[in-house]
Amino acid sequence: MKKITKYISLVLVLSLLSGCIGKFEEYNKNPYEPSKVAPYSLLSEMWKIYANAQQNACQYNNTMWASFSGVVCETGAWGGRGFYYYSAPDGFNDGSWGDNFTKVSNNLYQIEAMTQKEGVVYALAELVKVYSAQVLLSLYGPIPYSQATQGATKIAYDNEETAWHAAFDDLDDVIAKLSLANGIDADLKDIDQFFGGDCAKWLKFANTLKLRMAIRISGKDPEFARKKAEEAVTSGVMESKGDSCWDTTNSGEPNGYKVVGGWGEVRANACIISCMNGYEDPRRPKYFTEQSAQPGGGYVGVRHGGISQSYHSTCVNYSNLLCAIDETAPTVVMYAAEAAFLRAEGALKGWNMGGTAQEFYEKGIRLSFEEFNVSGVEEYLADNTSKPAAYTDNLQPAAGSTGNNCPAMSDITIRWSDDGRELERILTQKWIALYLDPLNGWSDQRRTGYPKIFQSSKSDDSSVTVARGQRRLRFPQSEYQNNPENVNAAVAYLSNGKDTNGTDLWWAQKSNGSY
Repeated sequence: MKKITKYISLVLVLSLLSGCIGKFEEYNKNPYEPSKVAPYSLLSEMWKIYANAQQNACQYNNTMWASFSGVVCETGAWGGRGFYYYSAPDGFNDGSWGDNFTKVSNNLYQIEAMTQKEGVVYALAELVKVYSAQVLLSLYGPIPYSQATQGATKIAYDNEETAWHAAFDDLDDVIAKLSLANGIDADLKDIDQFFGGDCAKWLKFANTLKLRMAIRISGKDPEFARKKAEEAVTSGVMESKGDSCWDTTNSGEPNGYKVVGGWGEVRANACIISCMNGYEDPRRPKYFTEQSAQPGGGYVGVRHGGISQSYHSTCVNYSNLLCAIDETAPTVVMYAAEAAFLRAEGALKGWNMGGTAQEFYEKGIRLSFEEFNVSGVEEYLADNTSKPAAYTDNLQPAAGSTGNNCPAMSDITIRWSDDGRELERILTQKWIALYLDPLNGWSDQRRTGYPKIFQSSKSDDSSVTVARGQRRLRFPQSEYQNNPENVNAAVAYLSNGKDTNGTDLWWAQKSNGSY
């Protein structure tokens, strides 16, 4: 069975920069007339961060910590990794960190040099940088961002608020550049598997990312977040199915889910399937396979954090992710439905989103049904009785035990109601609609408590309670080995000064210890 590759240390990642820059003449024979070919090729490499199609990248970013989202479940089929009990080995934290830095840093500085930080290619490279930053900020907290320079191997970290604001500044620069672009960029069209070189769609992507970032930090920086959210909507966010971003070529790699799913390492999570079962959600056959563990099929997920480690490796016949059985299936990068749900939450806060919370809530659901070519949306929106279902495991529990069975996580209904539960309703439907976009669900759950997901049966990490779950990833050991002064300074930036899985990030921190 294929083993995961050795984790990439940050120092190795960044030290590669000097070697890459040393090949500058190979890419650009005349420094005063930069070639179009090289920067476009480098941009294509950076874009691999959007889909994580390669199997190890899929593990690092789509299936391991992603189990905390309640959408996928990392089964630990070959030996177990401890994610289900919040005690994953340090090496896996290195993987998510190194994978993001590798795809960005190795190419960004070359593109900067070739383009002099001008034009569409540089704008799209800078967009990848910001996209990666909001991922890392949502996983680890403080990161090396504003002080990163070409060739640097020991980079000082920004505290979280500083890094978020710096990322917004860079994103505003991207949006300004893309706002000046017109139509289809001919050279970009040849390599752009997402939007075919359509700069107007990339502008909507950038603005939707800005809206996402604004909502994420809104609990800690409300006025700044409101300003940025309203700017994003005014400039133009995703509105229709055609605006959604999919990697239709999987960045030149087989679908990563197909590979890790074939190894038995990932299955559908019991949380989302149980919720959708209760709603009799017609999107289920577009998301999951029916389980084959018992006659009659149906959709049965794997409970993250079940009563025994061995349980997770016995669930290979439970419902799989549909994309895990088709290596050619496109991988989602960003759904247009996300923009609608973000606007619904913004409107709920009293921000000017161009409509009401109810209008955008219903639009988000409609867009999701369109994106997966599913009928019956009006009946679904009118349903005021269906509620998330309890989880009934296929495995026979031991005498006197309930096994992995869990009561329903919530009794939230679908039809819009001004009943004081609007935020839970928005974020539950957003979570369902943003299938296979795990960081959104985990981030929403950490900052609000919604969507409600099944708790793990236990925690093997004293810093993590099963009631609140894991709050972040620890800094990678490679940083302690190669950048110790700066990473230790970064620990002091954390909310409790401790580099633990149970430490709240700045944007998710609540003074009373609740959600």
